[in-house]
Amino acid sequence: MEHAAKNLNGDFGVLLENVTRQDLKDRAFQSHAFDLWTNKGGLLAVRGDDLIDLGPDELMAWSNVFGDVEKGKMTAREGKTVPGFPILRIGNIRDDAGNRLAQFAKVPSLSSDDDIRYNPETRRPVWHTDSTFRRNPPIGSVFHCKQAPPNGAETLFADTRGAFAGLDTAAKAKLEPLEAVCSLAHHDKKINNYTPDYPVLTPEQRTANPPNRVPVVLTHPVSGTPALYGLNSSTCAILPKGQSLSNKQMDVCDLEGIEDESVLIIRDLLPYVTGPDFTVKWQWQAGDVVAWDNRCTIHAATGFDDQKYSREMWRLTLLDRGQSKAAA
Repeated sequence: MEHAAKNLNGDFGVLLENVTRQDLKDRAFQSHAFDLWTNKGGLLAVRGDDLIDLGPDELMAWSNVFGDVEKGKMTAREGKTVPGFPILRIGNIRDDAGNRLAQFAKVPSLSSDDDIRYNPETRRPVWHTDSTFRRNPPIGSVFHCKQAPPNGAETLFADTRGAFAGLDTAAKAKLEPLEAVCSLAHHDKKINNYTPDYPVLTPEQRTANPPNRVPVVLTHPVSGTPALYGLNSSTCAILPKGQSLSNKQMDVCDLEGIEDESVLIIRDLLPYVTGPDFTVKWQWQAGDVVAWDNRCTIHAATGFDDQKYSREMWRLTLLDRGQSKAAA
């Protein structure tokens, strides 16, 4: 079956509609989808009524089109997964006893499309690259919508490939020698500061998850195109290669959730990167499956009326081919 590709924002992002579960198993469709994902800046959505009943095994198989699905345990997120699968639940669903079944962080809703652009005063939305605190950061993620509120809870995406290309030569030269220092402990404490029941790492977990450093400008290993990279809620400092933070500075970052002012080097770029030229606002419908490339996009969550509506998302993490064991 032929599926017309609907562009979401110029050369960034594409939607395939009327997709069936059988399509997701078709080798030709998979190849076509992967090519679109690569050529459209790493953002691909599939939508179709048949996908509402997509099972976890089917989602795993589809996700493997884009990378190896990570199968390791998720630190401090045990109990929030689909039983028997490495699929993280995100949302506000609870069991009959009132216990959370999904990871939940309360964030502001959009009042208008003007709120898509990053606001330096409020530091919202929380635009980020996924899991840069990992020794081998994931190459992407796949989200599948099981329940969606009638409004709100959009996911925002930005094209960091196009944004980097639009910078002048001096700005590019300033960014290219820099690295982002990223810490899981900093990430969780930062979220805990505004969502008090969000778990923080124990001392043992912090020791087992030391900070990681990633380039601020990453050259995509497949396309060869450079993109802005390394902005995550775990990013606590931006430093030249070879320069380090003291133990005292790391304690402030990890235990208080306070980031070093050097992060402003890339944070100050966010109003530009998250402007309308580079962004997509995705309004979820039950059944939607969206795959994004962590190496050339950033994204942000938006809020909804969680006292009135239910939301359940399934998330799979993608690793580079053959890197599953090293990244676990």
